[in-house]
Amino acid sequence: MKKILIVDDSLDIQASLKFLLEDEGFESRGFTQIPAVCEFLKSNSADLILLDMNFNSDTTSGKEGLDAIPAIRAICPDLPIIMMTGWGTIDIAVESLKRGASDFIEKPWNDDRLIHAIKQQVSQSQTLKKLQRISEEHARHQQQEAQPHIDSLSPKKQRVLQQLAALAKSDMNILLRGENGTGKSFYAKYVHQHSQRANESFIAVNLGAISDTLFESEMFGHVKGAFTDAKANRIGNIALADGGTLFLDEIANLSKGGQAKLLHVLEEKRYQSVGSSRTLEVSARIISATNGDLPALMESGEFRQDLYFRLNTVEIEIPPLRACQEDILPLAEKFIGEFSQQYSLPAAALTTSAKQALCQYHWPGNIRELRHVMERMVFVCQQGQITADDLGLTLSSGSEDESSQSLHRSTVSDSSMLPENEAMPTLDNIEEQALFHRLAFFEGNVSKTAKSLGLSRSGWYRRMAKYE
Repeated sequence: MKKILIVDDSLDIQASLKFLLEDEGFESRGFTQIPAVCEFLKSNSADLILLDMNFNSDTTSGKEGLDAIPAIRAICPDLPIIMMTGWGTIDIAVESLKRGASDFIEKPWNDDRLIHAIKQQVSQSQTLKKLQRISEEHARHQQQEAQPHIDSLSPKKQRVLQQLAALAKSDMNILLRGENGTGKSFYAKYVHQHSQRANESFIAVNLGAISDTLFESEMFGHVKGAFTDAKANRIGNIALADGGTLFLDEIANLSKGGQAKLLHVLEEKRYQSVGSSRTLEVSARIISATNGDLPALMESGEFRQDLYFRLNTVEIEIPPLRACQEDILPLAEKFIGEFSQQYSLPAAALTTSAKQALCQYHWPGNIRELRHVMERMVFVCQQGQITADDLGLTLSSGSEDESSQSLHRSTVSDSSMLPENEAMPTLDNIEEQALFHRLAFFEGNVSKTAKSLGLSRSGWYRRMAKYE
């Protein structure tokens, strides 16, 4: 229940307002003096203040109420304040708004007008608080990740980093191309955090996991009542990214309808929330990513050429892990250290055979797959060493039967080496391994992998998102 504070020297007015507010579902509390409400706010919360402007019968200047605004703001900077007076003038109303009041109501008040003003101010305050929480959350997230530090010995990856560091200084749209699991989202963050927008939001959207029916609501937001399930206003990803960076992952999976709507925003830098006629402006840098063949999709009519050119001011190819052999072992050891610390488990060492297996493996799932393999090894190899047999990697593509047999061997091997007090692999563990092994069999081709499992491409990405 929302709490409204009534600050008025007239107990009769307080009583009238309390009855009105209670009928509308608000909780209220009255004060006759400004110092009392200031003291209350130092240790209590409220959602809005109704503040009288005159507390002495011999004055109509409104000075007491006006002077109270900065005192209240010093304690609660964002608390909505509605000024009330029976001696209202345009000058007093303007002055109160200048000093930080949210609205101005004359006495005697109109009940409907007053309740509408209260609800409007409370709603706006809640929205601002939500945006502030989101902003703070992103700020904390950015501080935790700080400047992404990529230790790479690979000349190919070093060239990519040099290109991205230079591009970060501009505001050009960037298209990142690369196989699944190459870390495209990480490179997008790298650009953002080296840009002039680094202190603003970085919003990542996996378009492969958003259905056509939810696209507009997810991207543009919606107003309450826009459709059956719209129980409250929703802020879209584009609004959240305003001033910062919007990362559109799996852009090739966007439907033709979604492509047209996205193109309009990129061209006009304006959009409307679902169910609203209000046009909003947006300024966000766009970084998109795909593992698909966009030129081929344009040739077949599945992807708009005009959208491609809007997104593709600069195109950067992210090399697969197998093309960066110098990075495999350092990354593996880095992940072992991270997961050992995260789970408070001993860090096992890679044997020579394990190192050879890691370097010989094709890594169709790239860095993501390597990360998951090392996470599993931290759990199943707590005796100090990780061997090639522990890894259970298939070193050649072979046949689908061989891939399935490799999965079986890996699962049995992992479970047999678990400490007696450790649980067997969960269904999620087994599904994760199955997805990566099937992807390996089809040499990283998502469409073929998804089809072989009876999944759509979006269904595949939704399952893979569980293991990010």
